Amino acid sequence: MSAKIKKSSWGGSRPGAGRPRNPSAVTNAQAAAFEAAQPSLNRGLIWIPTTDPKRELTAYTRLEILRLARWLYNNAPQATYIVEHLAQRAIGTGIVVQPKTSNLAWNKKVDQYFEDRNCAEAWAFDAGAQVNFYTAQSLILRQVAIDGDFFAQFLKTKEGAARVRFIGGEAIGGIGTGDQNSHDGVQLDRFGAPTAYALNLPENQTQKIPADQILHFRHIRRHAQPRGVSWFHSAVANLRDISEINGFVKGAYKAGAQIGYMVTSTEVAKIGLGVGRKSTTNEVGDLTTSDLPNGVLLPRLKPGEKLEAFKNDIPGQTYEAVMRALRSDVAFAIGLPPEAMMVNVGLAGTEQRAVLEVTQNFLERLQQQVIDQFCRPFYKYWLWHEMLAGRLEYPGDDWWRHEWLAPKKITVDSGRDARAYSEQLDKGHLSPTRFYNMQGLRAEEEEEDVIQTYLRRKQKCEALGLDVEKVFPNTLRNAAAAQQPAEDTQDDEDDDEDDDEGDEAIPTAPTNGR
Repeated sequence: MSAKIKKSSWGGSRPGAGRPRNPSAVTNAQAAAFEAAQPSLNRGLIWIPTTDPKRELTAYTRLEILRLARWLYNNAPQATYIVEHLAQRAIGTGIVVQPKTSNLAWNKKVDQYFEDRNCAEAWAFDAGAQVNFYTAQSLILRQVAIDGDFFAQFLKTKEGAARVRFIGGEAIGGIGTGDQNSHDGVQLDRFGAPTAYALNLPENQTQKIPADQILHFRHIRRHAQPRGVSWFHSAVANLRDISEINGFVKGAYKAGAQIGYMVTSTEVAKIGLGVGRKSTTNEVGDLTTSDLPNGVLLPRLKPGEKLEAFKNDIPGQTYEAVMRALRSDVAFAIGLPPEAMMVNVGLAGTEQRAVLEVTQNFLERLQQQVIDQFCRPFYKYWLWHEMLAGRLEYPGDDWWRHEWLAPKKITVDSGRDARAYSEQLDKGHLSPTRFYNMQGLRAEEEEEDVIQTYLRRKQKCEALGLDVEKVFPNTLRNAAAAQQPAEDTQDDEDDDEDDDEGDEAIPTAPTNGR
């Protein structure tokens, strides 16, 4: 007989055997190569429920930050300074258009016509009759800085002339407006492009305005995010802390300022001060005075007492350090080095120039944002409708070609920069037109002034029988010579960059004003 082999009932696989796998443990193991993705008991929990850019900035979040930013702009001096200073620096007296078609006479006519129509009178440009084309630029920057975004609607007068209607960020969207394809008042197509905007009306009504009639001004921080958020979105907490700390310090200082003198005594321990006894007229704390003839009260001190001036130690030794740290974080939140907001002073010349270079780049970004989102679309919209109305003739297929003249760049050493630019101009490394534009001046107007000044002086001198060269020895002859490029040399070492800028390729016939 063969022995019967026993089989164990404990072995083998069976349904439900073993412990279930922990998905979070697997996920943490896969992320172990990056410490930033690992949880830690030494840090607070950061919870972001969605990574969808359209839903990351909710209507509630945007409006709450908008309210706080407006309060800070109205009440916190540093917030007011940031908004006003950057708008003033970036825009100055206005970004100026320069038509660049092949028809020079038409360019000059349009330049003056645009200036007279849109840049002089608010009623001809703004439906609300509050700002003109130049003052609207700084208004746009201020509104975007505080609210996060700002809007303008294209309108036309009875004569077919272009105008705009400005709309605040609080008037578009909000809670409870739109459907599944709408996010905070912006209707989107399947690619994420806006097709319409929901304008809030009285009695909880909304009006849909087609997107081709709306200009949306904002700093696009993340692609596919349909609305903008205030510049102070990550600075609100620090600005509120600065305001509250200053309020507390001010209150404590005012309370301390009401105390002129204090009485000190070496007998405090002997009389048992602070053990809960009731005060009498003979205990420490009561100050007897004598009236002098001139009305002055003369304190009469007890033995061991001294009368000392009260020293107010508020705000304290750590106040400046704390304020500097908070202000630095605010500057970083805006996108600037703290030195640009005058948080830290006393920098060396080279360090200051480096800070100014970063600041200038920031200002140029703001200028380009205003040009791309407002100046260029409105100029083409206005120009096209003026030609349709017959007030301007059609100059050719390059009717849209133009450039924009921004304010002069900031500097800490205008003399040094002027010498450097003059040297480049004399050597022919910099064109006179580009030189004037860098100063925020129109080259054609400056050259016209040079010529007209010379002719006027020459005519006056000839009428009196005088030599213009002797009357004005350093006359405009030198300026005229500077217009001619110098001969090429072999020892050119300062040819830093080519400042020639190519013209943009913009489609003709703007059907939607963009």
